[in-house]
Amino acid sequence: MILSYYNIVRMRTVSGLALLLVIFDYSFDQILLSAYSQNVTNIIKNSTWTSFNKNLTVSLELIPRVPVIDESTRMQFEVRNINLSNQIDNIRAKVTVTDHDSRLYKFENRLIPLSNGQFSVNYIFPDDGEHRVIVQLYQNTTPYTISAFDIVIPHPIPQSPQDKILAPLTVM
Repeated sequence: MILSYYNIVRMRTVSGLALLLVIFDYSFDQILLSAYSQNVTNIIKNSTWTSFNKNLTVSLELIPRVPVIDESTRMQFEVRNINLSNQIDNIRAKVTVTDHDSRLYKFENRLIPLSNGQFSVNYIFPDDGEHRVIVQLYQNTTPYTISAFDIVIPHPIPQSPQDKILAPLTVM
């Protein structure tokens, strides 16, 4: 009877240690993911571009905030006077995206009208790394000014087997 009690205690201990290892490994992955998400908070290196000469600011917001490679990302732009009180009238925009491999993408090479000082375009980032978004503003059809935003698309982190197993347990 003592031997079987010893085996039960040993099995519980081994099971407990295995569970602790899984939890520790999962926690370590969560720590890495947390560090990763802290590094991706600065996806857009310069989210606001200002021209004191033209008295305006152009802001960029990404939706989702952290783009995923090969999935659609909406780039939402807002154009305002520096004092933020007025919108600029008769402004249209052209958007171009370049990447670290010198690829160039122009959005139909057409003038995009602004509505309430805002406009947006959808783009699918083909890979990770640095990208530059160039916005050319036109007043009616006359070139007005140009702005640029630098974006760093993070390399995706593959999901570990522990994440796949424990994912249903972490849904809140």
